[in-house]
This record gives sequence, C-alpha cells and structure tokens, in this order.
Amino acid sequence: MIRQKISAVMGVYNEEHNLPRCLQALGWCDEIVVVDKFSTDRTADIATGFPNVVFLQSEDWLNVNINLGIERSTGDWILRIDADEVVSPELAAEIQVKVLALADRPYEGFWVPNRVFFFGKWIRYGIALDTRFGTERPGFGYRQVLFRKGSASYPCLRQHEELCVRGSWSRLHGHYDHFSHRTVSQWITKMNLYTDLDAGRIDVLAPGYLPPKPGKTVVALAVIFYRLYVKRKGYRDGIHGFITCALNTAYILVERCKLWEKHVRQAHPGEVVDY
Repeated sequence: MIRQKISAVMGVYNEEHNLPRCLQALGWCDEIVVVDKFSTDRTADIATGFPNVVFLQSEDWLNVNINLGIERSTGDWILRIDADEVVSPELAAEIQVKVLALADRPYEGFWVPNRVFFFGKWIRYGIALDTRFGTERPGFGYRQVLFRKGSASYPCLRQHEELCVRGSWSRLHGHYDHFSHRTVSQWITKMNLYTDLDAGRIDVLAPGYLPPKPGKTVVALAVIFYRLYVKRKGYRDGIHGFITCALNTAYILVERCKLWEKHVRQAHPGEVVDY
C-alpha cells in the first residue's frame, strides 16, 4: 500500500527562537508549509534552510495565513502546528504507522493530546485540564490538529478560535508539547496584540450593539477565575497555576475595557477630552 503524504502547516511571525526546534521535529513530514507574515528577524532564513519547507509570505493575520497554507499544501493529511510546538517522537511514529500507512481509516481527522508549558513549567490543571476524554491524564489537553485535506479550516472571526471540521474524528495517544510564553511580559505583549485585533473587528456602532456592563463584567471575571482556579484545580500547579488562571481572567477584562473605550470614542466623541 502506498503511504499517504502529510503536510505540516504553520503561520509564523518573528519565530527565530522557536522555529528550529519545531522544524527539526517535523523532518519526517513530506512537506512543511510555513506562511510568514513578513518577519523582521531570522525566521525566513531558518525556514528556508530546511529541505522539506515550502515557504510563503502573506500580510494577513494568523488564521487566514494558516488557511492559505492548507490550501497550498499537497499532502493527503494536514498537521496544523505552531512554531512554539514540538511533535514528540511517539506522536510522529503513531501518525506514520496508524494514519499514513492505512488509507482506509474511516476518520476525517484526529484529536491529538498536548502538554502546555507556561513560564518554564508544565501546567497540568486550570487552563490545561481537559476531561473530554477522561481524567486519567491530567496535563494533557486535546486539539483537532490532524485531518484530511479539505476536512477543516478556520472561520477567521477571532484570534482564538477552533477549526471548523466535518466528518468523524478519532483520537491518538502520542502527544506534542506546546512551549507557550516564557515570561509574563511576553504573555502581556501578545494579550495586548490579540485584544486589539479582536476589538478592532467588532462594529461598536452596529444596531443592537451594547457595550460591556461593569456589573456583568465583575460577575463574569469571578466566574472565569473560579472555574479555572477552583473547579479545574489550577491551585494544584502552585504559583504558576495562580498566575496562568489570573492572566487568562485578565484577558477578558482587558478585551472588554478596549470595547468600552472604542464605543465611547466612536459613539460619544464629544465626551472624550483631547490632550
């Protein structure tokens, strides 16, 4: 039986620190489609130095660029990966033996477990606790990242969104590691960028739009932090658990504050003091 082809697809911007480790772990892929948003560091040089990389550039934002990479890929299967993620040898072997070598698998895609690292520690609870497939593997979340070409794409409505998928999906056992933010400052920088982009997409003058209310926001923040830190046991990760739960709660506050600010400036410009 002829082995099916696989294309890893990623969108990048200034990823010279993470990219070598990620690409080295994908040497078994038939191709790696890297869509770069015109990085200003060594990202382009690093990517084009790998023989199985197809390098593209686009000014659009991340999920649009990933959709472009999926469209341009030539593989039967797509592995959607980020530059700060590293496929384990176990997952690489499992994909080759249990997916690519078996053309008659009755699935359009697979849920794949991942471990997330924040500020130098593997986070097992809180934001990382995923019980959709049981509770025996705390610290392993699941994402739909391996699929037949044409079976999934992004709707491109928000920075943080899941793939729109079709068909029947199964689950793999091998994992990949997500080496997320190394520092709190790095997390805040990305939060500021993402909340700017998401707030920018919302028409605050549209009929029926209501700006965030202070009382409802306070309640929402309390519910989110309680859910992450208490119900999902974020406290079990110590200070790292507290910080990750607190920052993910703060993300919602910052986004709502930006929407409030945008609404005031556009709907009531006369109330804004120009200085």
